[in-house]
Amino acid sequence: MNREHLSEVKCSLQTGVALLKGASKRLFMASVVSQLGRGGQRLAEKELGWNRDLIRKGLHELKTGMACVDNFSARGRKRWEERNPELVKDIREIVDAHCETDPTFRTTRLYRRLTAKEVRRHLIEDKGYQPDQVPKERSMRDLLGVLGFHPRKVVKSKPLRKIKETDAIFNQVQQVNQQADADPGTVRISVDTKAVVAIGDLSRGGKSRQGEQALDHDFEPEAKMTPFGVFRPDTSETWLFFTAGSVTADFMIDRLQDLWPDLKKTVILHIPW
Repeated sequence: MNREHLSEVKCSLQTGVALLKGASKRLFMASVVSQLGRGGQRLAEKELGWNRDLIRKGLHELKTGMACVDNFSARGRKRWEERNPELVKDIREIVDAHCETDPTFRTTRLYRRLTAKEVRRHLIEDKGYQPDQVPKERSMRDLLGVLGFHPRKVVKSKPLRKIKETDAIFNQVQQVNQQADADPGTVRISVDTKAVVAIGDLSRGGKSRQGEQALDHDFEPEAKMTPFGVFRPDTSETWLFFTAGSVTADFMIDRLQDLWPDLKKTVILHIPW
């Protein structure tokens, strides 16, 4: 057999081994080595790169007719909870005191208020563990999930959207509004505050026919403004104000005082000012 044919045979044998796994792979290797005769193991290791331990195991399986079962799950390092049962017990003792359950009792899952960092700190400070004896923050987070402690806030019981007094309340509000509209000396207004608006060439996901350009990254905005609006229902007038700070009660009163000179001209006043 010339070198070219020998190279093709080696390539075919290596391809066959690569396509097989477990006992089938070992039996294939053992059958090839058996045909090579004396010194076949050394030759297969040298020319084909096969592991001699696998070859020996395959020859044993080929001779006895019994396949060895691979126990892959027993390999590698054991989990933290298996290697340190006392540590798991201390973690449960710490987290159980800060757990919450579903207030509606629809699930049995427990939700922890402590972060993985806080749990690790309690183990070191309260339980006397050394820093190298407890998992790191990321491993601790995974371990808490395995133990059944989930880092989600408990959703409180949602109030009923409508109670039996709801209709009566809205009827009363509507009646008061009608009385205010009928009184020539009363001005009825509605005030509201919206979410903070970032000022700058920022994209807010809207559409424009003008082809507005925006920054391709959300950089720090030039400023942040909070809108405050005043609406007068009887005339449909609207006033809009912005502030770089919080919309406090003082801010609202100051804005109403700014509007009052124009508002008082449209009503019959019963007060001297």
